[in-house]
Amino acid sequence: MSYRIVRFEYYQVVFRKNDDGPHQRDRLFELVRWMDKANKKSLEGRTYDYHQERARLERAYWDDELNFFFLHFDRLRDTNIPSKAKADDFVVPLDLDDDEYIGEEVSALYDNQNHVLMLQRNRYSLGPEGIEEYLNLLWDNSDETIYLRPITPPDAFALVRGASEFRKINIRLADIPESLQNTLLSRLKSPIKGIVNSYREYKGKNAQVLITVGSGKGTLDPDTVSDTLDDLHDQRELFSKAEIAKKDDEDSKVELIDLFTHKAHDLTSFRMEHRESLNHYAIAKEMYKIYSPAEECDNRQADISHYLA
Repeated sequence: MSYRIVRFEYYQVVFRKNDDGPHQRDRLFELVRWMDKANKKSLEGRTYDYHQERARLERAYWDDELNFFFLHFDRLRDTNIPSKAKADDFVVPLDLDDDEYIGEEVSALYDNQNHVLMLQRNRYSLGPEGIEEYLNLLWDNSDETIYLRPITPPDAFALVRGASEFRKINIRLADIPESLQNTLLSRLKSPIKGIVNSYREYKGKNAQVLITVGSGKGTLDPDTVSDTLDDLHDQRELFSKAEIAKKDDEDSKVELIDLFTHKAHDLTSFRMEHRESLNHYAIAKEMYKIYSPAEECDNRQADISHYLA
């Protein structure tokens, strides 16, 4: 028996008209209208070409039990096909008919009150950019463009500073002109200053630093991490990437925070039985457990609403 970790990200569904000015705010898009249009089409009618492959909406529906809308998308591929084997026979390619594909699935929960899409991430299926492109292909309105805007917490640094344990820090240095490096480095107070000075001896233009606690439990030194957070916050121009893996308390999961482009997200694990795939309805139910205020757990819907406010 094995477990699969699944990431969910949160987006607000909006649109812009072609004649909107640069200072015009995004307009909230009623995705239920899009779902109504999609459901009037056949499966074949809502299948579109996507980057030399095909993509389609499997289903879009209101769940009477869970009281949310759900969507189920597929990326249909007929390249890089896997093989199959028997215990007593050689491996052979998986044979597909002309109208058959390998389906890579992704699921979403839609909160129509807040125009929020909770989207499963699956590296083999459609990502947010692919879903966004698909929404526009099916909507087919030359005067409007639909966007999925990532929902971000107001202060990722504040999220990290309250942690009880720090498991990993991953920093990528920006390509800073040599004429400015000495001035910028003089402002640093964490050990990153020494690391940057060391990499300069290589005459390199860029570097990435990864520091972890290893495979065991424990934490990086909190005071040193605090100084590093100050440097990352106050000397932002020196860095192009900064991630920290942290735990809020002993019982919480390890969470990876991108300090510069952090998206609101959740992680959960699914127990995978042999010879079974991850079912859309199992994912939908888990999404509901995470997001719904009706569940006896953290009210993720309230968190997301707060971020939007």
